[in-house]
Amino acid sequence: MKVSDLVRRLHALADQNATVVIGEGTKPDTWLIVSGVVPRQISRVSRDHAEPGIEAAVEIV
Repeated sequence: MKVSDLVRRLHALADQNATVVIGEGTKPDTWLIVSGVVPRQISRVSRDHAEPGIEAAVEIV
């Protein structure tokens, strides 16, 4: 997903005051609360994983 895709989807949400969360992944009904974004440089390892590299990315923290 590109930043522009994420922004477009977030703009389409009815409740613009909703808290942003990310699924924890291994525990149902457990979420991480988003507190900011950090620019990163990545290299894609697979469709779902990355490691340090040269591709521009944004980490949601």
